Amino acid sequence: MMAISIIAAYLLGSIPFGYLFVRIFVKSDIRESGSGGTGATNVSRKLGLKFGAIVALLDILKGYFAVAIANALVPNEPIVIPLCAIIAVLGHIYPVWIGFKGGKGVSTAFGVALFISPIGALAALAAFAMAYATSRFVSVGSLSGVIVFAISYFAFPNLTGIQTIWEKLFGVVLACLIFFTHRKNFMRLFKGKELKVR
Repeated sequence: MMAISIIAAYLLGSIPFGYLFVRIFVKSDIRESGSGGTGATNVSRKLGLKFGAIVALLDILKGYFAVAIANALVPNEPIVIPLCAIIAVLGHIYPVWIGFKGGKGVSTAFGVALFISPIGALAALAAFAMAYATSRFVSVGSLSGVIVFAISYFAFPNLTGIQTIWEKLFGVVLACLIFFTHRKNFMRLFKGKELKVR
């Protein structure tokens, strides 16, 4: 069942909702415009905020259900949920359906975090909102959110419901993964060329 959980998490995470929406509505490849990602932010630039919000919701849900399925299939194995959570995010970043070139994983990461630690996820969302409102850069908001999420794991383990070493490791790995996918955003921020979503 563990193998099935991992495969299901990856395949669910790999569903490229942003790519599909742009392909269906404007018949183009979202990866050839804007930041080059398939996520909600880039879809907002191409199709508008309404479609961006829909894609964000779908990406959150696929992350949430990827972990929920793993929990249902293997309920008593501490490593399974954190592992499948990371696998689902990797699926979004490297989707098998479109040549392993996807998005940055933020919405899917929020979805898996919402299942594992709702309090930690909501703290991350608050940090995202404040950082974005201040900077108007989605990338700054995303990085702020994942930092707060990882820190909350260690600072408030009882509040966030974190119990195992695997869950703590998940918070660190998730933060590193999101920072990695935003490395080009760092470069654009330093050069003053980062794109905003208003």
